[in-house]
Amino acid sequence: MLKAERTSESRARIDLRALLPALILILVWVLFSWRFLTPKKRDRVAFPVGDFTHTFYVYRTLAFRELSAGRYPLWEDCVYAGYPFQADPQSALFYPPALADLAIHLLLGLKEFHLYGLQLEALLHLLLASALTYTFLRGEVRSWLAALLGAVVFAYGGYLTSYPLLQLAIGASAVWLPLALWGARGVARVAGRRHYLAMVVGLSMSFLAGHPQTFAHVVYATLAYYGYRAWRQGVPAGRAFGRLALVGAFAGGLCAVQLLPTFQLMQLSTRAKYSFGNAGTGLALQDVVQLVLPGIVTYWQPLYVGIFPLILAGFAALAGDRGQDRAFWLGLGVVALVLSFGKKVFAFDLPYLLVPGYSLFQSQERHAFLFSFALSVLAAYGADLFFSPLARVRRETLRSIARLVARSLSVAFLLLVLVAILSEAGIGDFTHRSVAKRLASLCLFLAFAAALLYGRLARPRLRLALAGLALVAIVVDLFTLNRPLNYAKPCDPFPPQPALAQAVADDLPFFRIKDDQRLPGHTACMNGLLDVRGMFPLMPEKVKQFTKRVPEEVRWNLLGVRYLITWRETLAGSDGTPVSSEQLYHEGEPPNQVYTHRLPYEPRLAWIVHDIWVVGGDKTRLARLGNPDFEPHRIAVVGNHLPAVSPAAGGPEEVTVIERTPTCTRLQASLSSAGLLLLSQASYPGWQVAVNGAPAPLLEADGLLPAVVLPAGDVEVTFRYRPMTFYVGLTISVVTFVVALAALVVPSRTLWAKKKV
Repeated sequence: MLKAERTSESRARIDLRALLPALILILVWVLFSWRFLTPKKRDRVAFPVGDFTHTFYVYRTLAFRELSAGRYPLWEDCVYAGYPFQADPQSALFYPPALADLAIHLLLGLKEFHLYGLQLEALLHLLLASALTYTFLRGEVRSWLAALLGAVVFAYGGYLTSYPLLQLAIGASAVWLPLALWGARGVARVAGRRHYLAMVVGLSMSFLAGHPQTFAHVVYATLAYYGYRAWRQGVPAGRAFGRLALVGAFAGGLCAVQLLPTFQLMQLSTRAKYSFGNAGTGLALQDVVQLVLPGIVTYWQPLYVGIFPLILAGFAALAGDRGQDRAFWLGLGVVALVLSFGKKVFAFDLPYLLVPGYSLFQSQERHAFLFSFALSVLAAYGADLFFSPLARVRRETLRSIARLVARSLSVAFLLLVLVAILSEAGIGDFTHRSVAKRLASLCLFLAFAAALLYGRLARPRLRLALAGLALVAIVVDLFTLNRPLNYAKPCDPFPPQPALAQAVADDLPFFRIKDDQRLPGHTACMNGLLDVRGMFPLMPEKVKQFTKRVPEEVRWNLLGVRYLITWRETLAGSDGTPVSSEQLYHEGEPPNQVYTHRLPYEPRLAWIVHDIWVVGGDKTRLARLGNPDFEPHRIAVVGNHLPAVSPAAGGPEEVTVIERTPTCTRLQASLSSAGLLLLSQASYPGWQVAVNGAPAPLLEADGLLPAVVLPAGDVEVTFRYRPMTFYVGLTISVVTFVVALAALVVPSRTLWAKKKV
């Protein structure tokens, strides 16, 4: 009986020890997030107005509205005069956390998607990042405290807590790297079923989260790590490649429903023509200073991982175990840091020219994500040494580091005193970027580090207590400098706009507005209006060229623009002729003035023309729309001759709207003779048209609009969006999921595990 009781107590201690890291990670997350989540209004903060509110909140709101109406949001007609919404990866319509967030709102019966819910979703990704990183590091280091420290450093370091928290897709794509790496390590070593699953899920979730550039970084880092581990394990190249191909097949198959539409959109978007100059933007070289003085160069500080973690990473680099992968993480960190500067360092030329994907993306500072993760792993390695008994050589290395830290503290303190004296004397301007504040923070955290280092050298038996103090010091460091970056006063990101009031109250069945960047981004969409402008990053190239080359008054006519929100007091056409608009609203003074004009044109969703201009070449066709003889609702410019179209017979012709949803428009047309019907929206692959129930060739007119040839008489026309890339991708994903599920339930030795000899 006594033996059984002791066994039970031992198991309870083991269970508690297993739960302790999870409890600590949850506590740290609560301490980081509580001001965003507290019900007390006087204490509550929110994410600042910007990308998070005017892009990602809009994505989720539009998806929620369509799902609430019982429609899947394949197409959205409130931006760019029509946009393949699901094809945009940042819509995240197949990302499980996003789907869960939407499902909760729908099940609760809410009428609108709440910004609070999206904010919580973003914050929970920090908790997920720490949990997955801890899981990965437990296989890298001996001490669970070291793994915990590395997990905290990555999740709350300068990268994930800066702009990726606001640009939700970036942070969400990044947090899955540790899971993919955990799986890659296992696949290289034993090729177990759970390792394949982890690697596939990590890569798939990273892609479905919606940021292809970060996903590319995850893929390349995972491939490099898998290759390194397979080489260390002595796995034959053929076998290693076969395992990797299996992972790629399953991950690609699961993502196909998003991958195929996204690939098509990227090829047809402005990203397809990025130059080296566009793609090569990155950090300024002086940003390296922010490793120790965050915020001294720019507002964001993506390279900062904390003072003591940086010291621990240096300790690991100098005295790490040979059995650890420190060489790999050092290499990854250096490469990521160099590439984060983009074209400012020659090294970026090579991946731009040779590596698939690099020519499609800009903002190379996002490589700081891999740099931050590499430093977090090295910090965990260093902590593992720091918390363990030290051999003489390592003890001397640690003593040298302690002396260097003490000297650095002295230098930082002298600089702080000098800045204070000069500021008091009015010599120099040290208010920019709060130099004194940054130096004071550096002194404080260098003092913490020095105390920990000398305490470890003087009291080796207290190393576990020092481990706890080290974790507290790191949390204080990271939270002090990183947490307030995204603090803002809660507010309505889309307050009522008097400039838009007339458009909102208008009861016309169809019209669009044109906002000359006078209103917060996507305000028209959030008010249920259609806009010809948008802020989504993957703007179709066809829309851009139409906007750039076609005279403004012609665009207004073709796209049914009724209201113009602009900085212009009076309007004029491309030839200088005044446009007789009605000024409805005015506020503000230059350069912030806002005018609302009601344009004199009649918005038409569809119309019939009989006068056809056949013009070769995309640019030439767009140029012809500026011809003084061109009349938008009487003439159409096409690229091919249409023999079925005949001159108007003189009888009445009209088009009646029977049904209109984002993905379907049904019209009833009456023609006196064969003519061409044009639909006022942007064309895109996947749109189909049927005339009297029979499929008909879909044409493109006026450089952008879908069109179809109709016979004389009464005709029913249906335009429907059925993108082949989506349906093919969905089929592939479903089949892959079924196969993967079947593979998971069969005995592991038959498909997954390495056979024993």
